[in-house]
Amino acid sequence: MKRRYGAWLGLAVAGLLLGIYHNHTVQRGEPNPLTTLVRALLVPLQRSAQGATHSAEHLFATIARAREALREHDYLALENARLKQELERLQTLEAENATLRQLVNLRPRLPHQWLGCRVIARYPQSGQQTLLIDRGVRDGVVAGAPVVAAEGLVGVVARADADRALVRLLTAPRVAVSAKVLNAQKVSTGICEGRGETRLLLNFIPPEAPVQVGDRVVTAGLGGKYPPNVPIGTVEEVWVDRQVSVKKAWVRPVVNFDQLQIALVRLTN
Repeated sequence: MKRRYGAWLGLAVAGLLLGIYHNHTVQRGEPNPLTTLVRALLVPLQRSAQGATHSAEHLFATIARAREALREHDYLALENARLKQELERLQTLEAENATLRQLVNLRPRLPHQWLGCRVIARYPQSGQQTLLIDRGVRDGVVAGAPVVAAEGLVGVVARADADRALVRLLTAPRVAVSAKVLNAQKVSTGICEGRGETRLLLNFIPPEAPVQVGDRVVTAGLGGKYPPNVPIGTVEEVWVDRQVSVKKAWVRPVVNFDQLQIALVRLTN
């Protein structure tokens, strides 16, 4: 017990002496070594604490700006996707309007009555190659009716139901069209046949006919099934079949069947 009181008494005396020493040095204008020591220890700690505070504030501000930038990016991405869809829709409408204008200009040049139709399904399988249109018997469409697009001949109606019809494309097997080759020297006639491929076989051309690559091929109108002078395609390759003494050619159809959306179908008289 006496030792404890002695320790407290020693600390009190030491504190009193330090206070007297501090006051004495301050009054004399001399630096206090003890105060200098405390300041030397505390000032770096204070500066470190202030630096850490500034760093934390800068970090939080950076995180806030990053979050705002991310929200802005997400908004711009959604807006960009919306504008892209709108642009595609407008481009589709523009292309459709251009096609409709071409069909309106084409209709007066075609004999008989024709009705606009839309493609609602495609069956491009090899050997089948057909389209389904949204017109049928109720509209006056029957089997055997030709179908044309703004670019040229599409094919023929194979079967018609009440409100839709199946159209066999020119490239399908067993489709044959009388055709003319518009060569600069002489117009030659032949038969364009579907072979289930992407090209048509132009057959039964006289061997002396001046058919060349690049010549345009149109319908001849023989037999009255297909209207005359409707574009079919362009000659890509020519050769002579000496076994049967005829000239043949591969013809690339002018109509892109994969992108066809609107066409005309002939109605019954």
